[in-house]
Amino acid sequence: MKERLKWGILSTAAIAQNVTIPALQESTYGQVELIGSRDLEKARNVASALGIKRAAGSYEEVIEDPDIDAVYIALPNSLHAEWTIRAAEAGKAILCDKPIAVTVDEATREIEACTKHSVSLMEGFMYRFHPQTKRVQELLASGAIGQVRDVRAHLSVNIMRELDPTNIRYQKGLGGGVLLDMGCYTVNISRMIFGQEPVRVTATGHVDPSLGVETRFAGVLEFTGGFASVSCSFDADGQGAYSVVGTEGMIDVPRGILPGLGSRVPEGLVIIVDANGGRREEMFHQTNQYRNMFDAFSEAVLNDKPVPILPGDSLKNVKVLEALKSSISKSAAVAV
Repeated sequence: MKERLKWGILSTAAIAQNVTIPALQESTYGQVELIGSRDLEKARNVASALGIKRAAGSYEEVIEDPDIDAVYIALPNSLHAEWTIRAAEAGKAILCDKPIAVTVDEATREIEACTKHSVSLMEGFMYRFHPQTKRVQELLASGAIGQVRDVRAHLSVNIMRELDPTNIRYQKGLGGGVLLDMGCYTVNISRMIFGQEPVRVTATGHVDPSLGVETRFAGVLEFTGGFASVSCSFDADGQGAYSVVGTEGMIDVPRGILPGLGSRVPEGLVIIVDANGGRREEMFHQTNQYRNMFDAFSEAVLNDKPVPILPGDSLKNVKVLEALKSSISKSAAVAV
């Protein structure tokens, strides 16, 4: 068994440069070998700045490199399916940035390709690898707040404060819009907490007339045991929070997706309120949830074990997102 997984990076996107590549470089079980871009000079500049050994002037060169074991796909949403399938055909393990695909059909084809070529595939929901998320799951499993009846999840970062119309999040043809970009987290959280799939969804959204994509979104997911209210926005700054209301109390996670964002000392916080109103707080100090994600994926691949977030779970998430999108367009509830 190899001690470390050799990674190739598809894209020089800001999230890759500033967050995910540094996290992967800090990981125990992975090492960055190669970064690819359609612009070779840009790839070389990023490689030089981040201390990456090699640069490539195409994504093909990365996935075809015999020394690369796995690829991280940080491309626009509309390219996730294409390059996941091509990487699978090249025999590479794949960690794809969220959402794994724009449509259910795309996600299905990705999974089929990875199954056919016997390669691992995981969607990059980094919040799942923070100790506070694991603690919430433990509390729910122990019955700390009884049966879950209500989930409220929100994510917003005001990226429209200084509007850059070239941002890929605003490009409809690239899978832009706040539902896929941020709503995927709130849906994923709701499904994780209820431990089941919604039977019906209702949604509304604000489409910015100058951009042609939704920049604000709100929806309701109906589960057999209760409801989830999800919302997200490109022009508000509520960061990422969620709360869980049960029959015997509630759990509040005010930094549930981006713990400590903007803080010099990142930390997580879980608040538990019992049925009598008693309150206690549990703090989770600095950790890099992206590094944890890469290590968990790399360790699973190296040991030939299932990845922590299975592709089937990702397909179900896309199914809900697609239903929410349909509900917005029809202005009506949609069965999932």
